[in-house]
Amino acid sequence: MVLMNLQSTYIQRLRTFIVLLVASLNAFSSIAAELSTKEIDFFNQQLNRPAKVKFWYQSSENSCHAKMCLTPQQTPNRIAIISHGAFGSPREMNWLGYALASQGWVVAGVAHFGESWVYGTESIDPSTASRFWQRPQDVSFVIDSLSNDGLFNRSLALDKLIMVGHSSGGFTSLALAGATLESGKSEAYCRSDKANNDKGCQYSKKGRSKPLTQDMMRKIGLLQRQMQDPRIGGVIALDPALGHAVNEQSLAQIDVPTLVIGSVNNDFLPYITHAKYYADHIQRATLVGIEQGAGHFIYIDSCNADRKANGVPLCKDRDGVNRDVIQKQILVHIFGFIYKNGLG
Repeated sequence: MVLMNLQSTYIQRLRTFIVLLVASLNAFSSIAAELSTKEIDFFNQQLNRPAKVKFWYQSSENSCHAKMCLTPQQTPNRIAIISHGAFGSPREMNWLGYALASQGWVVAGVAHFGESWVYGTESIDPSTASRFWQRPQDVSFVIDSLSNDGLFNRSLALDKLIMVGHSSGGFTSLALAGATLESGKSEAYCRSDKANNDKGCQYSKKGRSKPLTQDMMRKIGLLQRQMQDPRIGGVIALDPALGHAVNEQSLAQIDVPTLVIGSVNNDFLPYITHAKYYADHIQRATLVGIEQGAGHFIYIDSCNADRKANGVPLCKDRDGVNRDVIQKQILVHIFGFIYKNGLG
């Protein structure tokens, strides 16, 4: 009876939280003036790589001597990192960055050099997609940089962050929690009939001009062991990529709360091979399948550009799909996951 009462209380609290969350999202435009965004350039001297970071946060009305003035009410342990999809940018993740910031999170969106267009189109290198270990390196460096003097006017707790990523960023998030790739698995899958509708295989064909040598495989193995970051306390993977290439045993060892959200009727990454595969093999994973005709790019901001990735439009959804409505539904799942697991 006590257990039933506790469950009933929890369910009631969760329902109340979701109602309040939806109300806050509907009132989002009225509080937008209290939110701020800023882009700051960092440079990883050890790896000779720039890191442009877009921040979303609640700003203080009072000036300060830091680059970003946080409100006195800022909770020090509400920190989230966002990793964008292949050849994308944090500038396309405002829907998520502002929503998290509106609930008191300091959010840092990492632009991965060599992939992100924010560094200039001349910097884009298709082969970067095959150097998957660089993305987790970027994130760990940015986490280190969050404690830089003069960045914030308040100290932040960096020992239990939430890692969020879309597509390749979804893999990046999971790699930081322990996921690794398995040699030869991607190549075998992409040669099979199962991969006929998998646009992800096109990146590996563009990014690698010759087979990997044994010495390169040894070095990659070492780099993979360094991808995990113990400061990641929870993962939210939005339609994650590279499910067809990930080692199953590495997923079984992930021990942080994980939310995997994927588009069921996917136009880019087959749901069974990617999102569902991840969730099926991570013990503490929650899987949410988004239907309603949603495709792979509903996880980026609404847009009007005529851009495509491997032939799939980034901005134009299928008929009848309302990206803004679906994103609000996704936010309910995200904040429900955060609340349920006591994150932040």
